[in-house]
Order: sequence, then structure tokens, then C-alpha cells
Amino acid sequence: MNAEVLNLDQRRQAIQRGLQHYFQGNHLEQIVGYWEQEYSEQPAFVLNRFLSEICTTEELKQNRKDMLKQVLHELTILEKSGWAASKDEEAVSLNQMAQYRAYMEFGESVLGQVQLDDQKDFHMELGQQLVCDQILLQETCQKLWKSVDLLSHVSSKNYARAITSLYQVFCDFYGPQRSDQVYAQAKNLIKQKYPEANLQQLL
Repeated sequence: MNAEVLNLDQRRQAIQRGLQHYFQGNHLEQIVGYWEQEYSEQPAFVLNRFLSEICTTEELKQNRKDMLKQVLHELTILEKSGWAASKDEEAVSLNQMAQYRAYMEFGESVLGQVQLDDQKDFHMELGQQLVCDQILLQETCQKLWKSVDLLSHVSSKNYARAITSLYQVFCDFYGPQRSDQVYAQAKNLIKQKYPEANLQQLL
């Protein structure tokens, strides 16, 4: 159990909860204040020394082991709740990364079907479409020289709209039938490669 990962307020809360069955009111506040002053910067293993100092009566001395168990229990609860929160944040971050990679690979798959002679004009029209759809600013598009770079500058909330814009431009160049085929291939690709990505948010 690593109490050092908890901040001062969390450890103070654990000490207070762990001792509230043995000390009450102002006495409890004084003891917690003493811990904060003398022991809050110390590692968790000195808790036993702290408890030996505050257990001044025979009854308290007999309960010292139970106090230690209770305090450690409260510290563990707080540590686990913090760990769970950090894991949730990590999971969200990983999902966002998967979504970005799926989006970019989808775009790259479609752009890979643009014929070499069309790439310059395609890039210009895609930039105009993204500006028209209010997905990118004109100033941003003017600084980017590749279609894939245009897609990479789209914010996550606009992934689906950017893919729709890309579809419209692809249709202008190669027609809806060819566009549907290319999009179906790209969809199958990312579905297999990024099963954790949410396709409904992309397409």
C-alpha cells in the first residue's frame, strides 16, 4: 500500500476516518492536527509510532492494532479510488487515440485512391470544401500542402463531418459508385484494425 501517492488532504481524511471510532470532537481534531504537524511528511510505515504516541491509556493501547488496521484500510480505499479514476482517464485517452488513428487511416485509405494527376486539384477542392463546411479556416488550409495534412488538422468533434466533406469531393472527381466502393473498403479496413474505435462517430 503506497500512501505516498495520496495528497495531504486525502491522507488527513484517512487518518480522521480511521481514528473517529476511538477519539471524538476536539480531541480527534487535536490528534489529526498533531499528525499533520509531526508525521504528514513521513512515510506510511511510521504510523505505528504515531499511534503509540497518542495511545496514552490502557484501553487505547489495547486498540492500537485495530486503529492501525482501520487507518491503513481508509488509506487503501482512497488509493484505490484514485487509481480507478486514473485508469478511467487513461482509458478515455486510449479511446481518443484509437479514434484519431482510425479517422486518419480512413482518410489516408481514401486519399490513396486519388490518381496522381488529380492530387493537386483534389487537395485544393478538399480545402475549399472543408472551409465551406466550416471545419477548417481558410488561413489554415493555405498553409497545408497535402490533403492528408488537411484532415490531420480537423478537431475530433468534426471527424465525421470531415469524412463527409472528403466523400463529396471524391464524388466530384470519381462519381458516387466509385466513392461508395472506396469508402466501403476503408470502413472494413479500420473496423478490423481498430475494433475499439467508434465507427458511428466517424461515419
